[in-house]
Amino acid sequence: MRVPYDVLISGCGPVGATLANLLRQQGYAVAIFDRDKDVFIAPRAMQIDAESCRIFQQLGIQSRLEGRDARPAYKHVFVDKNRKTLMALDTHSIREIYGHAAAGMRFHQPALEHLLRADFDNTEASPKVDTYLGYEVLAVDGAGSAATLTAKNIETEEVTEFSGRYLVGADGGNSLCRKYITDTRIDMNYARRWIVMDVLVHDDALWNSLIDRSEFMCRPDAAVVFVKGCNNHVRFDFEVTDEVAETFTKDDAIALISNYFDTSSIEFQRIAPYYFYAGMPDKWRKGRVFIAGDAAHLTSPFSGQGLNMGIRDAANLAFKFDLVFRGLAGDECLNSYQDERWPHCERTINGATARGLMISANDLRGRMKRALSFFIGRVSPGLALAMTVKMSDFTVYENGLIGAHKLSGDRFIQPWVTAQDDVPMLLDDVAGDGFLLLTNGSDASQKEAWFDKKLGGKRLHIGTDIEDSKGYLTAYFEKHDISAILVRPDRYIFDAGDDAAALTAGLKDALAAYG
Repeated sequence: MRVPYDVLISGCGPVGATLANLLRQQGYAVAIFDRDKDVFIAPRAMQIDAESCRIFQQLGIQSRLEGRDARPAYKHVFVDKNRKTLMALDTHSIREIYGHAAAGMRFHQPALEHLLRADFDNTEASPKVDTYLGYEVLAVDGAGSAATLTAKNIETEEVTEFSGRYLVGADGGNSLCRKYITDTRIDMNYARRWIVMDVLVHDDALWNSLIDRSEFMCRPDAAVVFVKGCNNHVRFDFEVTDEVAETFTKDDAIALISNYFDTSSIEFQRIAPYYFYAGMPDKWRKGRVFIAGDAAHLTSPFSGQGLNMGIRDAANLAFKFDLVFRGLAGDECLNSYQDERWPHCERTINGATARGLMISANDLRGRMKRALSFFIGRVSPGLALAMTVKMSDFTVYENGLIGAHKLSGDRFIQPWVTAQDDVPMLLDDVAGDGFLLLTNGSDASQKEAWFDKKLGGKRLHIGTDIEDSKGYLTAYFEKHDISAILVRPDRYIFDAGDDAAALTAGLKDALAAYG
């Protein structure tokens, strides 16, 4: 058995790689395993939301991704079978209260994964991540005093057992770790067959002529999703019957794409049938083994949240592992991972399913409801945008490691502030990666040994430590009638109120309750 690690991660996709880097930043020994040595050639996800951007900002990756490999996703259009516009949405005007484009960014997944993997060896202030790529995971076990993972080197066929304090399966929809944890999955009303087509456009003039948007063609049981991505990549998702999926050919793909643009300069990276399914296993933990990402939840693609849910999983697990490893909370604190994330993902998946069923509605009631929504959108684009924002509001945590204030479990904003030397910075870049106690008004909060030294929390007072240059923080405090707010490392609010000392004491008590 190899020397124990703090965390073993099965699956080196973007979720597993994000978790590995978050733990690496905290100084923990991590090993990550994947059957494939190389990053998959084509994007599987194409949109990261403002929260994922914020997590990648923490990792120092977001600024490197933007530009060629990511750009704001502003335009979304719904069309009929003749590509006549039914409703258009432009999200330019939505305020970016979380520090990044409100509707998220279109991005190139292979580029993101290369950046995440490159940082495995970033040993400037932390240990590197040990990578076992080209290793097939054969078995996992979380029942003992340590988690174990048995893996085979595909080239040499050597089988080795590894151990760690915990193990996380970020190993996809056919997860071995999920099968170890449970056989029960909760279905969420969506199971459809699609053809996924990834296309490279080699003619730059043609590429530049394509409108930068996502387009949803509404047809009964036969929707088409067309998205202009990054790096000359275009995605088509085409809803089909099982019979069509079995006989679908490259010529069929060319015929479909020719309705959108000239196909003479395209190259197919992938043409594959895909079974979009919405559901989750009933348990995300067994002993020392956890699941995250697609292993923990599968969704229809209509909200662009499949990957984003997994990135939130990684951020949630990472800071809770840190609390347990530092002796600030017992192992039971890790149960709050499912307490928070399961209902959060359930609501997100149900929202995506509702959108998907609307787009490909085949019954009269569904089509009439869709027609009414699109009519409102055409008559009043502002109202349509407001309705979309309301439908897309980020889901809050209602249970878990949170306090009692009405804001507890909500995500905290990230405005630009002015720090030392009058340099404008995003709030998270000033606050750092741990717990944040932010105060306003006369309550500057006194130093307290447990929060400052033991927990390693950061205190910032508006007007003293930072200047609220645009007034967003001050307006937030006034709106909610508070003078102090305590924010978790994943930037969800633990608690808020008028007594900063009571907030930190409440956090200490909450952690103590986990053992």
